[in-house]
Amino acid sequence: MNNLELLAPAGNFENFVTAINCGADAIYIGAKQFNARGKVENFDAQTLKKATDLAHLHNVRVYMTVNTLVFDEEIDDVVEVVKNALEANVDAFIVQDIGVAEVLFNTFEEIELHASTQMGINNLSGALVAEKLGFKRIVLSRETPLEEIKKIKQNTKLEIEYFIQGALCVCFSGNCYASGVLFGESGNRGRCLQMCRLPYTATYKGKQLKSGYLLSAKDFNMSKKLKQLAEAGVCSLKIEGRARRQGYVAVVVSTYRNILDN
Repeated sequence: MNNLELLAPAGNFENFVTAINCGADAIYIGAKQFNARGKVENFDAQTLKKATDLAHLHNVRVYMTVNTLVFDEEIDDVVEVVKNALEANVDAFIVQDIGVAEVLFNTFEEIELHASTQMGINNLSGALVAEKLGFKRIVLSRETPLEEIKKIKQNTKLEIEYFIQGALCVCFSGNCYASGVLFGESGNRGRCLQMCRLPYTATYKGKQLKSGYLLSAKDFNMSKKLKQLAEAGVCSLKIEGRARRQGYVAVVVSTYRNILDN
């Protein structure tokens, strides 16, 4: 249990510092472009270098999300973002678009890529594809059964990252298109309008059945399942929440740190 990586979210520098102070082993962040939390503050070149220097001083790793789908004409911009991040000593990159992954592998020697949960990998077949493509780690979708985690561990050399706390999308990981279809604001472009978080009324044959936040799932909590996840082969425990407030990061990271240490 002591060898498990506790991976914390940070949508800005203040949350980043909080995650370090509360015991995170690694922190994932986003640049101003090409990340699935485009509406939060994120990190520019100056704050990124400041953050990575601080993290490495405390032996904390830094992962950057490049986890949106990318148009052909944006490839050069993606490469530039990653180049600047590597110069700032970011440790690894979380990627959804396999075209982007191929470009990064061909452009930068020994770059470490993690397959984003947006890829929807939830079984051994998907994991084998990710391994063949060159990913070092997979961030499994929240829908992945425990038995599939065990199969992946037994049949690949991949590191396995799994969400343990945070928001739970009502749709399958990486495959909700409501915001994109209705308003042209795609979640796979970092601009989800979170249609699932709005109030709705369910009716049948003119009769109102129920009203309220019918599609908004409660946060999930895996604090009592950490040993099972570790035994199955998970090495990194991921907390969702780059759009969350500083207090949330403090409470959740410190809580899981206490669980792991004791």
